Amino acid sequence: VLQTKKTARRQNLELQKCEEILSKLIKYRFSWPFREPVTTEEAEDYFEVISHPMDFQTMQSKCSCGDYRSVQEFLSDIKQVFSNAERYNQNGSHVLSCLEKTEQCLIDMVHKHLPGHTYARRKRKKLSARCQGLEEQEGDSESEPLEHSRGRKRKK
Repeated sequence: VLQTKKTARRQNLELQKCEEILSKLIKYRFSWPFREPVTTEEAEDYFEVISHPMDFQTMQSKCSCGDYRSVQEFLSDIKQVFSNAERYNQNGSHVLSCLEKTEQCLIDMVHKHLPGHTYARRKRKKLSARCQGLEEQEGDSESEPLEHSRGRKRKK
């Protein structure tokens, strides 16, 4: 019984740390693409591409409702946020640049505040040569402004 109480207390403390990490991530200047649910106004075909949407605001609600039972559940949702962004946005987009910085910030905080837990996410595989060839045929050049590529737009 004593061991169970200790484990529960440790888990509660860790989940509080998760909530603090999320609050800091939300304030992080490069986290803007991940703070709120993506809307069809921002990305028309988002829900055709992404079957399990997740964002920091939804995660905050889950934290305050006590929906997370473990650090792993929490980290799993964060991985979903970043995987979705990586799947939907094109290479070289502003969102992917923000993803890199925000994810590194997360890794640093997990390392500092949740020792004993690790965060690792499988990165998307590079486009196959066949796909790259198709893009070149369509005239997808580096000179195209980022604003015209598929991806979430920053709210004005």
